[in-house]
Amino acid sequence: MKKYIISSLLFALTAHAGPDLTYSTSCDSRNQIATLSFVGDILIHDMLYKSVVSGSKDFSQIWRRTNGLMQKADFSVGNLEGPAALGIDKMGRDHGDVGFTYDLNIYSGTNMVFNFHPRILSDLQKSGYDLLTLANNHSLDRHAIGVDRTIQAARNIGLPVVGTRVAEERNAEFHRILNIRNVRVAFLGCTEMTNGRIDHKDQILSCYNAERILSIIKNLAARSDVDAVIVLPHWGVEYSHTPDSKQKSFARKFLDAGAMAVIGSHPHVLQPWEKYVTADGRETLIVYSLGNFVAFQKDVQRKTGTVAYIGLSKEGSQKAKIFGVGYTPTYRDGYEVYPVGSGSFKNALNHAAQMYGTRARVEPTTSLIPALCANSK
Repeated sequence: MKKYIISSLLFALTAHAGPDLTYSTSCDSRNQIATLSFVGDILIHDMLYKSVVSGSKDFSQIWRRTNGLMQKADFSVGNLEGPAALGIDKMGRDHGDVGFTYDLNIYSGTNMVFNFHPRILSDLQKSGYDLLTLANNHSLDRHAIGVDRTIQAARNIGLPVVGTRVAEERNAEFHRILNIRNVRVAFLGCTEMTNGRIDHKDQILSCYNAERILSIIKNLAARSDVDAVIVLPHWGVEYSHTPDSKQKSFARKFLDAGAMAVIGSHPHVLQPWEKYVTADGRETLIVYSLGNFVAFQKDVQRKTGTVAYIGLSKEGSQKAKIFGVGYTPTYRDGYEVYPVGSGSFKNALNHAAQMYGTRARVEPTTSLIPALCANSK
């Protein structure tokens, strides 16, 4: 705790406005245009879970005020940090459908071992989420069967997921390719670790297995039916606003291998973004950490998250390019997450600006494409 307080004070003393990113691709309405949104960690901690069980029994009561932020984009992505495995307890035993309950054994949001009722998947879907990455340090909190059950629950409602695979599907891919307004985007999830649990059945993609992940990215980028590759790594040091050396190195490796964007999660606090020009001259994006979207942690640094936006432009048969980026901060107050605009939660607004600047901030009620076009040179 003392270490965290000291690092927070140092950050506050040295903080300055983050970079304002611009891209050289024009915002041309004659091209195929697609907009994407991303949020960071979705963790239903103990107090939040109890509020849902005693309230609406609908997880979206936590984030419902931010639904408009996702729905203004053509496609929205989140990181579900924990299994949604029906009836599986901490030991990996199957109890069947025990109903929508919270017993700290089958369904748990505390003690660093998580499992959420699979209803969370449909609640996210109806809020506007189109894809989830499931590769994170809590992926194996309900063992291999928990990974299987989570994927199956997502399949049951037609919600695409990336980063994990069913144990018996040994050749299944860790990515999904989706058509977003005629722009075909490949999403790939990975994680730095699984909290010491061994992935015996090769169900989760490692971010730092360089040979494997770089081969996947290169192959996807070379495909004629893929216009853009986006990597969703779960990585970094918790509660650190500074990306570590591995994050920096591998982000660039992913992009030089052919990815267009790297959108990270895990530290539970915001980390900065940057534009990176690859060896072959492509303008790409790194967001090292989007922070907490849903979590019950204290202090402005851990209550503040970011919805990151990317605008993609595709001309003819060429690969897609980024024409603009933007962000809208979010802030958890009590048991709900709120969108942050110029008239609310000034501490969160200022904190996010330290990472992402001010020019690219998108007001919650602002139309997305004009805002992104404003960041096109």
